[in-house]
Amino acid sequence: MTHKNLKGAKKAMRTFFQSASSRPIAQIPEISRAFRQAPWRVQTQAITTLAVLAVVMVALGGMYLTEASKAATAGRDVQALQIQKSQLTLEVDRLEAQIAEANSLPRLEARARELGYVPAQPAQMEFLVVKGYPGAPTVAAAPTTEVPNYDETLGTWLARWLSTAFQPGG
Repeated sequence: MTHKNLKGAKKAMRTFFQSASSRPIAQIPEISRAFRQAPWRVQTQAITTLAVLAVVMVALGGMYLTEASKAATAGRDVQALQIQKSQLTLEVDRLEAQIAEANSLPRLEARARELGYVPAQPAQMEFLVVKGYPGAPTVAAAPTTEVPNYDETLGTWLARWLSTAFQPGG
């Protein structure tokens, strides 16, 4: 830059700042032009805002659908487990009935006869005496006391008591 150009630039800046200092900022054309937005910037900001809102709405909708599908899947799983539980309960009941039938006395007697066993007659029974075994303990009966026969109702007792309590000289 030459000396003349430098003087010219300094002069231009001095006049710019002198004129700017005496006027309000809104009236300085360079600054007001810089702060004024072009129409395409306003449109870009509006489109960007709508796009961000759309992305947020889609994300929230996706999260809602994900949770709803998880809840529906869990509901179906619970129903399947309830059906399985009822089926297993029926199977357990059926098996308990089979066990009860197999342990019934008529069934056991029939199976014993199939294997060659016969009911024992009293003459065929032998009892084994074990030395030192006290046998079944004997329990002494509690002494009986006479219980009076109460055949009087509350009403008759109260009437009798009142008549004796309020008698003259009583």
